Order: sequence, then C-alpha cells, then structure tokens
Amino acid sequence: MDLTDTIDKEFSQIASLADDRIDLAHGALLIAKAVYPDLKESLYLERLDRMASRVKLDMTADAKSEDIITKLNDVLFEQEKFRGNHENYYDPDNSFLNRVLDRKTGIPITLSLIYIEVAGRLGLDVRGIGLPGHFITALYHASGKIFIDPFNRGEILTVDECLEIIRTHMGNAFAPDLHWLQPISRKELLTRMLRNLKLIYARQDDDVMLFKMLHWILTFQPEAPAELCERAMLYEAMGNPSRAVKDWERYIANVGDHKSVTTIRARVDNLKKQQSRIH
Repeated sequence: MDLTDTIDKEFSQIASLADDRIDLAHGALLIAKAVYPDLKESLYLERLDRMASRVKLDMTADAKSEDIITKLNDVLFEQEKFRGNHENYYDPDNSFLNRVLDRKTGIPITLSLIYIEVAGRLGLDVRGIGLPGHFITALYHASGKIFIDPFNRGEILTVDECLEIIRTHMGNAFAPDLHWLQPISRKELLTRMLRNLKLIYARQDDDVMLFKMLHWILTFQPEAPAELCERAMLYEAMGNPSRAVKDWERYIANVGDHKSVTTIRARVDNLKKQQSRIH
C-alpha cells in the first residue's frame, strides 16, 4: 500500500467518526503528508502541547476564560510570533499545518486551527467560524461567546465587525444573517482546508494534486456536486470513462433538474460508448 492509499484509508476512517471524536491536528497533518510524506506527526503535536503548557504556567485555577485568551494571545502572537501571511497568501505551505508551525505564518483557517487546538488543550471550548472569505474562531463560555481572529493576532471581534467582514466579501447586496456566525463542524473545517488547496492547485494546473484534493473532499462530502463535476472531468482527461460516468451519474442525482443535466446526460451516453470500446 503506497502513501496515497494509506492517507485515503485514514481519511475514510476520519469521515466515519462522530464529529466530536475527530482530531483536527491529525487530520490537518494527514493533508500535509500529501506533500511532506516524511513529516513526524508526533513532533508537531508536541509543539501544540508545549505552547499550551506555557499558557498554563501563569494561570491560576480560577482564571476566567477571557484571561486565558489574553495569555494565549501573548504566547502565540508575541512570544511565538505567529502571523498571517499577507504577502504570499496563496502559497500552498500556508495550508499545511507542519509548515505553518515551522514558519510561524499561515492563512486564517490554519492559524485558527492552531488556536483551536492549543485552546482545547487548556480546556477551552473554541470552535471554527467559517465566514465567507475569512475564517475566525469563537470561544464559548458560561456567559456567551467571544469572536477571535487568529489571522490578525487574536483580535477580538464584535458581532457587527463579523458581519462587516461578510458584507465586504459578498458586496452591498448582502443581507446580514447571523447563521454565518454559527460554528462549523470539524469535518467541515478539514474540507474547507482541502477546498483552499483545490483552488490553489487548479490555478497551478497541477492535476495530480488537484485530483487528490477532490478525492479527499469527496471522502468527507460524497455527494458534493462541484467536486463530483470536477473529478468527472479529470477522469475524462485521464482516459477513464467508467469512473467519469460514475461521478457524472452521482452529480446528476444530486443537482436535480439543473439546466446542465440534459447536456451531461448526452455526455454520459458518449462516455458509455467509449467505455464499451475499451477492453
């Protein structure tokens, strides 16, 4: 079994778990193994452990959640100097947890993942908030929740500031909707990381890596129409009509009466003819 097969198997195992049993750091490091197959996962998990231990050093047993967040921000952004990579935002390394921990720079979702993982080791309930065009976290505590932006050095955001981020991304036609401020699942977070990489590799015309990202997205979301369509087209380009037909048929089943269905049905019929000639 080669490395890709091993990762495929592990992603399938993760996808079968209840969401609260998913280890985000492990999932993120699995993604990174697509490019860094020799990374030692234990070394990076130990770094997260050590950062959490440093936050604990000066904390009392009765410390409030807000005080722990202040100390956490100090360790991550003042001492460790994690920062958002504004200069080279679309560098794939910004999406690989090992490289973000090595270089101390990343994009919103990977810095948020580190924040979630370190906070979790401190007993805090910090979850990912997938705003359109940006990713932040929220600390849930006894008296409510606090929105935190790890890409901007742990800045605390109000609800109005979160809605403004969405409005900036979506345009003036945006109608404020608080559903965007609900936490996403761990599976959704990992899938969003994969979608970021999918876009990067599509821009780079790297079909090998693009295929891997599509395959793993569909492991978490087997009926995702966009990825079924994209993988079907890749299968066609690879000369694999039988696999393309399977993805197109699943795509059709999930988009209903979309205007593209008639065209795709004709495409599937043509692929089946090709398939019958390949023996």
